[in-house]
Parts: sequence; structure tokens; C-alpha cells
Amino acid sequence: MTSRSPAFGPARASVRRIVRGLRLEGVYDRSLAGARRVKAIPRERAWQRVVGRFLTEGIGVVGTAEWARPDDDAIPVVVCLWNRPDRAAEVARMLRAQATTRPIRLLFWNNNPEDADTYRAVARDGAGDSLASIDLYDSPVNIGGLARFVAARLAVNGGYRGPIVMLDDDQDVSVDFIDELLADYGPRSIVAWWAFSQHGSYWRRAEIEPGTAADHAGTGGTVYDSELVTDDRFFARLPRRFAFLEDQWMSFVAHQKSWRVVKASTHIELVSEELNQYHGLKPLKDEFFHEQRRQGRASLWGPPRVRASWRRGRIRDI
Repeated sequence: MTSRSPAFGPARASVRRIVRGLRLEGVYDRSLAGARRVKAIPRERAWQRVVGRFLTEGIGVVGTAEWARPDDDAIPVVVCLWNRPDRAAEVARMLRAQATTRPIRLLFWNNNPEDADTYRAVARDGAGDSLASIDLYDSPVNIGGLARFVAARLAVNGGYRGPIVMLDDDQDVSVDFIDELLADYGPRSIVAWWAFSQHGSYWRRAEIEPGTAADHAGTGGTVYDSELVTDDRFFARLPRRFAFLEDQWMSFVAHQKSWRVVKASTHIELVSEELNQYHGLKPLKDEFFHEQRRQGRASLWGPPRVRASWRRGRIRDI
């Protein structure tokens, strides 16, 4: 295959010139896209099995397993961990210092088991003051930031309904962070610190004022209604190729459902940004942007497919 691949470029260019001359370029492009989708089916199914296993079997956490309980007035906060073990203690400290009158329950989802010992120490000793509890899950598979939504779905499976706060481990927040997010929160809404308008491309974007409707909402420094993940299509329709672009997917699904998506009024500073997985995903962002707009409502077409097994997973202690 490799020895023949240099000839493919000129051949494809010739074919494109022909179909363009016949005014069939749109048909040709749709045929290519269809062929790519067929080729990707085995990989997509493998990814669905990975995500489906979490939703079906649930997760066992070190801690209290009290995160996002339906009978609790606490605010659930989820943080995904990858390669900043030194930041976990600081995240716990910032949440302990929150001025909110409602207790906070933190879930650390660790995508890098090599750092498990560090995180276990924080989970064991880091709670106090406003931070009522810390639970830790060491994932055997790195599913990136989608883990935030898997955790939320498991909480929903257990009966929880309400706000879910997401924080990144490279963000420093003020003592009013939780209250500031909740001040603008409501049902069927996403309130995000990292939010902007877009103009024909993911990268052609503009800053907006707090409270303003946003085309894109990031996941770190965000509160959203857990109802978003009750629809199985949230997990079933996200292509494997773009699975680590969960922020774009969240924004897209919310807009397709006519949700309120706005910029939050809160202050956050970024630290250790050079370690972010985001840098390796940059080439895909604009591709996914245009793919979403090409698909439009077709991405969520039809009634939600109910997968009974995906309702079974829970968060439990070990």
C-alpha cells in the first residue's frame, strides 16, 4: 500500500477535475465521505463498547461515593486528571475555600493510573470546610474529557437531577467561583467561563460579554444541567475521531436542543497550560466545526434511542 500511495495523489486530482467538469463534485464528495464512514465503522463500534461499558457497569470510587446523590443539596464538581498530579491538592484547596453556603462534593476522574497514589492521598486528606467530600476514580482507559459527562450520566442513572460543575486542573478560581456560576444557572442551560461567538470557523471567533449567548462553550469552569446527558445520543452519536473534542460536542448538542448557552461572569486564570492535551487536538477542531454544520440536525435525527443497559451503571464505593 505504501509503495503505491504516491500515485494516488495525481490520480485523485485527475478524477476531481473530471467530476468538476461534469458538475458532479458534490456527489463525488458525498461518496467519499460515505466511504470514509463505512471504513470507520469497526473503530466506531470499538469506541462505543468502551463508553458503553462505563455506562453499563458503572465505576467504583475511592471515597464516600456520595458525589451527585439525588437526596443531597451539595453541588457536584467533576475534574478530569491526566498529567498534572501536583495540581490536585490545589484544586481541593480552592474548593475548600469557596464562599458558597452549599456544600461541595468533588469527583476526581483520573485518566492516568500512574499518578494514582498522589491522587489517593488528596482524596483521603483533602476535604474540609466547603468541600464536603472527595471521590476518586482511577480509569483503566483514557477517555479524555468525555469522562466528565460519563460521570454525570452515572449520577443521573442514580436519580440525580440538577447542576453539574466542571473544572479543569489547570484553572485557578476565586472563592466566589461556585456562587458566580450558579447565579446564572437554570434548567436547560450551560454557563461557561470559556465562551465566545464563532464566525464561519472554529478559529474565527470573538470575545463576548458575560451573560451573552455563546456559539461555543468550553467545559472547564462551567455549570450545566445534567439533563443534557439523559439522551443516549449524546454518547452514541459522538464520532470516535472527535471523541476528545467533548467541548465542541457539548455546545453543538445544546444548540441543537435549543438550550441556553451563555458566558459566565467569573474570573479564572490558567496555569500549566503547556501540558494540555488540547494542543494535539488543534488540527481537528476546525474539521469538527465544519462537520457539525454540514450534518446539522441530522446528527441527532430521530427519537432518542433508549439503550436499557446504559441506564444500569452507578457510582459505587470500593
